[in-house]
Amino acid sequence: MPSLLDPESFLETFKPDRCPICFVVHNYVYEHLKSVLDESVTDPSTREVLFKSKGFCRRHAWQAVQQRQILGMAIIYGGLLDRELKNLSKKPTFWRKHTTQACPLCESEKKRDQSCLQEFIHCFSRSEKLRQGFSEHGILCLPHLEKALARKMPSRDRKWLYEMGKKALEKLSQNLNEFLEKQDYHRSREPLGTEWDAWIRAVRMISGERE
Repeated sequence: MPSLLDPESFLETFKPDRCPICFVVHNYVYEHLKSVLDESVTDPSTREVLFKSKGFCRRHAWQAVQQRQILGMAIIYGGLLDRELKNLSKKPTFWRKHTTQACPLCESEKKRDQSCLQEFIHCFSRSEKLRQGFSEHGILCLPHLEKALARKMPSRDRKWLYEMGKKALEKLSQNLNEFLEKQDYHRSREPLGTEWDAWIRAVRMISGERE
């Protein structure tokens, strides 16, 4: 995925119910996983990495299944099954603890999350247009807001980001409270407005983008 150091790229991701960092990283992982299984499953170095990690972690393995990456997953996991069956056929030491490397998709996701956050901070500090767009219809999930505020940046920019981020989350909180109030029988006949999915957005803002 290309760099997002152009503020315009971040502006395109702004929505009042979506963290742009989560969105960019989620798309990156989707495309990276697809690329690996489409193009690299027969590459010896890629296969060796996946053998050492015993495939993908549970989360990324099932993402691949949901993508219908049938041939790539069959090749990788067929090779893993063959290797593990050979290990089971050796002396009965398979129950001993073995070191397994981290899921390569998790490692790649972590690096992209860090770089994307840094790119956002860089653009936020230098683009009035980006700050204005974020103020009007942007939001950061709480984990990314906290990470961003902990990064090195001018105190003025940190204050702006804090105030804008807090304001967006406060608006979500108001929506969620309105939703809860309408669950009371005194207001149960009132139609739901924009607050109808506030509880879902709250999950997204506390826990991050869904898979």
